[in-house]
Amino acid sequence: MSNRFRRSHHRKRSFLGRLIHDIRKRITGRKHTHSSHSHSQRSFSVSDTDKPEGETGVPVVPRPESHTSSKRRKKTKSSDGGMNFFQERIHTIRKQLKKYSHERKKARYKRKARRKRRIESRRQRWAAFRRRVLPSLGHSGDSVSRSDGEGGSKHPAIHFLYYAANSTALYMIAYILLYMIYQLTVLVMASFWGLDSVLFYYDLAFNDYSPLWHRWNIILITFSGPFIALVIGLAFYNFFAKKQKSRKLLKLLFIWIGLHGINFFLGAFASGVSFNEGFGYVANWLYLNVFLKILISLVFLFALGIIGYYSTGRFLDTSNSIYRIRKENRAMFLLSQAVIPWFAGGLIIFLIRMPNNMPYDTGILITMFFAVIPVLFNTKAKPTEVYDRVVRRQTAINWAYIALFILLFAAYRIGLNTGLHVILKMRFSIDITPI
Repeated sequence: MSNRFRRSHHRKRSFLGRLIHDIRKRITGRKHTHSSHSHSQRSFSVSDTDKPEGETGVPVVPRPESHTSSKRRKKTKSSDGGMNFFQERIHTIRKQLKKYSHERKKARYKRKARRKRRIESRRQRWAAFRRRVLPSLGHSGDSVSRSDGEGGSKHPAIHFLYYAANSTALYMIAYILLYMIYQLTVLVMASFWGLDSVLFYYDLAFNDYSPLWHRWNIILITFSGPFIALVIGLAFYNFFAKKQKSRKLLKLLFIWIGLHGINFFLGAFASGVSFNEGFGYVANWLYLNVFLKILISLVFLFALGIIGYYSTGRFLDTSNSIYRIRKENRAMFLLSQAVIPWFAGGLIIFLIRMPNNMPYDTGILITMFFAVIPVLFNTKAKPTEVYDRVVRRQTAINWAYIALFILLFAAYRIGLNTGLHVILKMRFSIDITPI
């Protein structure tokens, strides 16, 4: 049997088997060495006695040993060897257990260290994102500090609530104006073909079974409302909002009218295609396939996001103070001026229309998300106007716009609750009489 096989066979033994084997090996080894040692002593003593007396002088006589003392010595030696072996084994086992516990503690410490590093890296990534996109959230919510050349002062955070309240009222005023223009344009366009309609607060109802309907008047009637809304939106967004510089709230109203007008075209197509209503009839009667509908919808939503991204500077122009649009306060200002009005205004409009919310109109409210949320991510945008550090405008709730918003929506909800039947008859006649 080779040494390699013996080593592998020895490893396969159990712990108890190895223990018994080591005990036997130790005991047999001790006996063999003791017997050989005593034999050498006897041979040495005999050889000394065999020497001549003249050479050694006094004859050496070996001291006799008793048989019982040799047995006692053998027993103590063998018992000491067994005890030492057990002590060594116990010491080895203790060392192994200590090493195992140390390794477990070390592994536990490594796991805790890895967990701490992961948590710390998450905190650092969130802090970097907050500094890049939402820098003002890292400051105290009780007050927003500002300082100028004359010293430091503080703007209470409630001023941002004033901004949110005013902007929400303007958002809803702009929406109801564009919505009514949209519906009245469709209504007037349908009257050219003699199609009567009933205007409700939630929909414009037609007689769908009228024989006056055909493919091209369906396309023209459903396209007219979004087209007029787009024209009005571009005019207010690119012209009126730029011209108005002194009145900040009026400028904000023009911005909301512009964004709502653009959304009533770009967002209305995506909503109409999704629910087969409104602007979606144009795509259906042009016989566009599903791929083209989805592709055009995605392109329109992407264009809406680009417009919202580059409208950050225009929202910054509506601030009453340059200190509220500084880097540390800009995110909170844009939240209160753009994001909160979209969410709060859309929720209020949804509640006003209950229980007759149409999916098409609700979808248009949702697609405004693509024009509002990108405003937060344009961190490099700057206001287009030059602010005067000396002139400070007071920030407060504009109760005139709040009252106008309440009156418009009360008239919209109550006046159109039972429907408004509109019949328009247009006649053009030219009489030519000979002289």
